[in-house]
Amino acid sequence: MSDNENDCVQCTECSRICDKGQFRTIDGKHVCLNCLYGDARPLTIYPIGIVISGRERGEKTSHASLLATDNNISEIHLYPGMSTFMKGLADETHLIIVWHLHQAKPVKTLFARGWDGKKVGPFASRTPNRLTPIAVTEVELLEVKGTTLIVRGLDTINGTPVLDIKVAIKSLKKEIPT
Repeated sequence: MSDNENDCVQCTECSRICDKGQFRTIDGKHVCLNCLYGDARPLTIYPIGIVISGRERGEKTSHASLLATDNNISEIHLYPGMSTFMKGLADETHLIIVWHLHQAKPVKTLFARGWDGKKVGPFASRTPNRLTPIAVTEVELLEVKGTTLIVRGLDTINGTPVLDIKVAIKSLKKEIPT
């Protein structure tokens, strides 16, 4: 079978012929969604906004350095329809951002983790190359301007779709009387 993404491929696990979008490439081999997920059905998720960061995929910046620098500032531009859901958001200090890994590459089952070089699989790492391209990051909320959030510590690239925002426990703890 051809490796051209426009053609069908054969699953290396069950030999089923798969159309584009019906397989994942894992360690250079094509594996059909049925072999990976069994009877699970896909979900429909809509983004609520997009990240503007000035960072692009392929930059030689590690997650460790991104998260450790004070100048790691990003903007999250929420879509106008999200303004209804923002009440109280500006009062928070830290948020959890759920985002889509929109430029993920084929998955490897074992690789050297960028943080410390330890040999791990995707579930023990922050790699953007995952079976389910969803990631979460806790960020510091610096400012809210209309439907734009200014945050520190978001390890995404420019154009990343944002799927959800949740208040972080760190933000809630500031309100708990001691």
